[in-house]
Amino acid sequence: GEQFLKTLLLCANEKGIWLDTSKNEAENAALLDSGTYTLVTMHNGAKVQFTCQHAVVAVCAAQPAFYFPLPKGIFRVQRRDFFRINLPTDIPLKCVIPPSQDDAGNQHAVTTIMDISLGGIALTCKGSHVRLEEGALYPDCQIELPEIGTLIATIQVRHLFDVNTPSGGVIKHAGCEFVQLDSKMSMLLQRYIAVMQSRLSGIR
Repeated sequence: GEQFLKTLLLCANEKGIWLDTSKNEAENAALLDSGTYTLVTMHNGAKVQFTCQHAVVAVCAAQPAFYFPLPKGIFRVQRRDFFRINLPTDIPLKCVIPPSQDDAGNQHAVTTIMDISLGGIALTCKGSHVRLEEGALYPDCQIELPEIGTLIATIQVRHLFDVNTPSGGVIKHAGCEFVQLDSKMSMLLQRYIAVMQSRLSGIR
């Protein structure tokens, strides 16, 4: 039904998995009465979800457990190929996007970077003058990396979505990919990520 049970993976082999039972006997009974189960977990930062059927009571490592045969397939949300840094709001990083040839009369768009990696950046766009289009390329974008240098790159907008603020406003979010980042710019970005990773670890 609509019930949820938080559990632990106890054992696994090529045929099935054993999950810990609940301390609440009513939850255990409800689980056994169900015919289909959706299991959700995380692996290396990626969401993993699969459906199992026919849970049975079993024993694993000398404790009660539920046994599930392995599913035929697993749904895995692919994690990013590059390590990313989530930037604190008190250490803002800006991406300056030049106007396109069609908008030559417009000013440069200054956006805030939420996270950054060697693969790309996530942006928030508050100003009405920021006009990004999904799939579009934006060359010669500039990101000033404090104490490191200026990163100049072409970005491609991979996806756009709006977020409603508590005050009733709308902030546009953009996931962007670096396009053919050259070795010099890659080195600058690697240095910046290493420095920020060290600083953020020290803060925590």
